[in-house]
Amino acid sequence: MRRRLIAASIFVAACASAGPPPGGPEDRSPPRLVRVTPDTNAVNVGARAATFYFDETINDRGTGQQDLGSLFIVSPSDGTPRVSYHRTRIDVRPRHGFRPNTAYTVTLLPGLGDLRGNTMKSGAAVVFSTGATIPTVRINGVAFDWVAERGAANALVEAVTPDSVVYIAQADSSGRFSIGPLVPGTYLVRGTIDQNNNRTQDRTESWDSVRVTAPQSAPVELLAAPRDTLPARLTSVIPSDSVTLRLTFDRLLDPAQQFPATNFRVAGADSVSILLTTTSTPQQEAAAQRARSQQASDSARRADSVAGRPRPVQPPTPVVGAAPADSAAKPSRPAPFNSITLGLARPLAPSATYRVTVKSVRALSRRESGSERTFTTPKPAPARPATDSTAPPAARPPAAAPRGAAPPSRQ
Repeated sequence: MRRRLIAASIFVAACASAGPPPGGPEDRSPPRLVRVTPDTNAVNVGARAATFYFDETINDRGTGQQDLGSLFIVSPSDGTPRVSYHRTRIDVRPRHGFRPNTAYTVTLLPGLGDLRGNTMKSGAAVVFSTGATIPTVRINGVAFDWVAERGAANALVEAVTPDSVVYIAQADSSGRFSIGPLVPGTYLVRGTIDQNNNRTQDRTESWDSVRVTAPQSAPVELLAAPRDTLPARLTSVIPSDSVTLRLTFDRLLDPAQQFPATNFRVAGADSVSILLTTTSTPQQEAAAQRARSQQASDSARRADSVAGRPRPVQPPTPVVGAAPADSAAKPSRPAPFNSITLGLARPLAPSATYRVTVKSVRALSRRESGSERTFTTPKPAPARPATDSTAPPAARPPAAAPRGAAPPSRQ
């Protein structure tokens, strides 16, 4: 009897392993949004929540470090929205419920996933009103990571009314944003590089704000950078070579200011000042490097032409004022920086101590201040032993004569 049971078990196992695994082929498609209620552009809405319906069960733990709450934005905002999970549907509502006679935008961000880890690459949004009308005003613009001189991807953008109603949106991957619908009026528009995704401007995060009257006459430009109320202090002086010093500050400097040589002083232990020949910002150094590279390239082409060698094919000259179709937006103002390069009229002595005094610089906080720092130049490199390649090789001793041979005769 026991043998029959074992044989039957083997037969059942063999039958169960035949063909594809239960459930059919593997699902690699992300969830699909079927519909949203209320409908977009609906008015006089009395629903308690905006409901998103999907074609399959949603992962209620979100994607990676995210939870469902971080994937939805309710604007205007009264705090973290309330998100309720119901397998194939998700209910979203403001923290304290919908206000009467208010137009709302509820946004689903990319990243929502199913139980197999497939995530949505795009989001969706629904606009409706608890009143009789939906305003048509929007504030559009670009949020920049000003220091990096590129668009601030996924930046948090807020438009705050005089009575502290906060409308929020998230910028796209290039930093572009559109926030609304809004009623005409004055708004404080603030952009934050929300590094921890908590939809709050933390003390260490880069931000910028500007006051806008809507409808606006031009796109808004937000230049996000680390900002505080402190002045800039000189923290280090590093000799790049014997006639070049690099000064570094603990705060970003306002790029709109000038840096004349008279604003800096370099002196040795004898208090005698060293004449400065140049002061350069990082942008000026980069421009000078590009000019040197272009000059070297032009010299090489001229040498090829004189020698009769074929000149390399050059790309067509771009049309002035025409930007490439795929060019990313750039800030209209030079980026802030925290270093200045000084050029000296004479070399610094090795193993010597000097003092650099900055009479006044303006930080990004608009605070002006002076500071100073001492530094010591490095020791001179040890001298290499001289070698004379023209000296004759050392004379070799004569080889010993074989035993029994006669000694060489002397003339």
